Amino acid sequence: MKKSVVILILIIYIASIALVSFFGLDFKVFEEVIPVERVEILNPGLKYNERWGNYIVIRPDADGAMRYQIDYRVYPDEATEQSVSFAYDKQTQCATVSELGLVEFSKPGNIKVQVIAMDGSGASASITIIATDK
Repeated sequence: MKKSVVILILIIYIASIALVSFFGLDFKVFEEVIPVERVEILNPGLKYNERWGNYIVIRPDADGAMRYQIDYRVYPDEATEQSVSFAYDKQTQCATVSELGLVEFSKPGNIKVQVIAMDGSGASASITIIATDK
């Protein structure tokens, strides 16, 4: 009886070594949360002054529409939550901003848009778009 118990323990021991070797011991207890450090607006042609901050002046395109797509990047690239929201004064009568950052003007005017990281880090960037028909 004692011999069979020792053999059984030896078989279980060897089988457990084989299983651990094959499957490994990779496991994660917690996933690391990497916060957004900064948001950058990437549109070419941006200018800066104290009144407007980062700004750009746009004119009607060939169809007569005044549109501007805000391009941005969230840093670091490994940030856990990469999504952003676009905040602006909803009382603005001249333009609207879509959830994807497309600014559409119904008439000449200006609008300041803030691109805010949604991870709660407080990282943001802003741009003022000035639409003119001249």
